[in-house]
Amino acid sequence: MDQELPLAVVRAVAQRRDAKVIETSVSPIVTGNLGVATASVERVTGLVRSGAGEQRFSLIRKAFQPVRSGRHTESAGDPRHWAYWRREPLAYASGVLINPLGAGLVAPYCYDIIDDVVYLADVAGPPEQTDVAARRLGAWQVSAPIPEAPWLAGDQLSQRIAVTDLDWSTVDAPAELQAIWARRHDLLQVLDAVPIALCHGDFHPGNLIDTGTDTTTVLDWQTLGTGPVGGDLAHLALATLTDPFPSYLEGLQGKVDAEAAHLGYSVALALTATSRLHWMQVNGVPVPPTYTDFVLKTARLPL
Repeated sequence: MDQELPLAVVRAVAQRRDAKVIETSVSPIVTGNLGVATASVERVTGLVRSGAGEQRFSLIRKAFQPVRSGRHTESAGDPRHWAYWRREPLAYASGVLINPLGAGLVAPYCYDIIDDVVYLADVAGPPEQTDVAARRLGAWQVSAPIPEAPWLAGDQLSQRIAVTDLDWSTVDAPAELQAIWARRHDLLQVLDAVPIALCHGDFHPGNLIDTGTDTTTVLDWQTLGTGPVGGDLAHLALATLTDPFPSYLEGLQGKVDAEAAHLGYSVALALTATSRLHWMQVNGVPVPPTYTDFVLKTARLPL
C-alpha cells in the first residue's frame, strides 16, 4: 500500500490543521494468518511538523477486502455474516466503538476511516490477565445495548458449523470429542434457551491489551455481532486452557441466569474445541497434552 498518509489522518494525529508529514516508515505487523477479510495490517511511524513544532507518531493502518476464497466466500457478502468484509470500518464509522465501551473495555482510538481502511492508535501493553478480561467481558455484555445496525454479525458459531463437515477418518481424535461433533446440530438448538448478547467474536489474549488505568483495550472488531451469552468466553478459555467462568459470572452481576450463561459457554467451548482439534491434527499443529481433558472437564453439556 502507498506509504503516503491522507491529510485528514495527519491532522488527526497531530491535532493541528497545519500539520504535514516529514517522513514515514511502514512495516507489516501481521504477516501470517490474517482475518478472512483483512487485506493488511501495518504500523506507520514517522515525523509530523506543524506550527507547534515536530512530533513523532505511530499508528496502525488496517485495510479490508472482500472474501475471495474458502468455504465462506458465497455468504461473506451478506452484512449479517460473520465474515462480512466491511464490518470493522462500518463499526468505527457508526460510533458503536466510541470509547469507553463500558465495564473497563475500550477500542483503539480511530483517527479516520477512508474507503475501506481504518487508521487506529498504536496501542502497546501486555496481554490482559485472563480473569480481568473475563470479568470485564461479562460486565460489558450485560450493559452494552445491541445496536440496530444492518452490518452486525449473526451467530458466528452456527454460521461456521453450517458450512463445516469434518472427516474424522483422517485424524486420530478422541471418541469423546467426535461424539460432541456428531451432536452439533442438537447442541446448537439448545442455545435457543440462552440469552443473546453483543459479542466481540474473537475474544482471546492476542486481542486483549492491558492498557492500565483500569482499562482493557480490545483489538480486531471485524466479527462484532450477537450470540449466546458465554460464547465469547469460550475463545478466551481455549486460548489459555483455563476456566475463567467464575470471573465472567462475577461480571454478569446476577443479570443473567448462571446456568444459562454456563450452557452458552459450554456449548460454544465444546463445539469450537472439537473443530479446532480436527484443524490442528489435519495441519500438523501439536495438540496441547491437556487439551481434551480440559474440554471434557470444563464443558458441562446437556445429556
